[in-house]
Amino acid sequence: MPKQNTLYEKTGGRRISLYAELGRYFTADGGFDETTFRQIIQTSLKDCVRSLTPQESPIAQGKWLSAYLSEVMDYLSEKGMPDAASNLCKTAVEEATNAGIGEVAISPKHLKGLLQTIPPLSAGKKKRQRSLDEKRKKIYQAALKVFSEDGFHQATMNKIATQSGVAKGTVYEYFKSKEELLDQLLEERYEEIVERISAICDRGTNVLEQTREMIEFWVGFIEENPQLYRLIQSEAIFQRSGDKVMFYDYMISHLPMFKERIVALNREKNLKTTSFYTTFYGILGFIDGVAQKWFRCQMDYPLKDEIPVILEVLFNGFVGEQITRRHFFSPTADE
Repeated sequence: MPKQNTLYEKTGGRRISLYAELGRYFTADGGFDETTFRQIIQTSLKDCVRSLTPQESPIAQGKWLSAYLSEVMDYLSEKGMPDAASNLCKTAVEEATNAGIGEVAISPKHLKGLLQTIPPLSAGKKKRQRSLDEKRKKIYQAALKVFSEDGFHQATMNKIATQSGVAKGTVYEYFKSKEELLDQLLEERYEEIVERISAICDRGTNVLEQTREMIEFWVGFIEENPQLYRLIQSEAIFQRSGDKVMFYDYMISHLPMFKERIVALNREKNLKTTSFYTTFYGILGFIDGVAQKWFRCQMDYPLKDEIPVILEVLFNGFVGEQITRRHFFSPTADE
């Protein structure tokens, strides 16, 4: 592996390179692309022994693979992805066997983590399935309306039952309290949103096109679901649920490889290596501001009409660097 110079290390060169590598064989929500990973390992094992003899090759390949697995598994451990690490390691060991490598070292720390995942779980994120029958749907629709109009603290299960047309006793069969009702309502909607964003991120289009699609999706979602959006944004709701995370934090935690996927797609280097999460939250915050203006105008125009302005500001900014002639930020290795 080439020696890193000071500038490369300062700007997070190896860390950003690792993001890109991981993003190639993980989907945004943590699903493992085994085929792509095998191809990468096969190519890398061949590349690291081009000038070595057949006797030297297995030893050199084993050392390289051991070091690489240690680095990648450390990172996946930091991300809280033990199942992904298990699937990746299992595939790497299979490729090592196929290549005739006699020894691959795995640290006790990583081995302990791997043993804890036995039997292996599917790398694809398991979605909790609920059968949303008509009564449950009616309860959710009524709850959205009541929570949005009355606020969580003033809302009652009686009013939700009346609005839904479902008997109060039946409502309590589904949900023990309004707290449980709200939690399940939001969780299901959160899952739907994350699935949509993950699907966009995993398409084969370039990173700028995907970013545009994600922005357009979120603006469209707000316009189509204003009550749900206001419920998500309600500070009172999250103050009530002190153990719950804010929606945007939920989104990030359920898209563990989102940043890596974006970096991997940035093949033409169209994005600056600025603070990823600051930029992510900043984009969402800007859209929130545009949405608040829309609400203050009584939603009397299509919110999607704001998309060109949002894209112009977020993609091109207020002024260009050719005007300011300044750089205001230099990324660090952890950005």
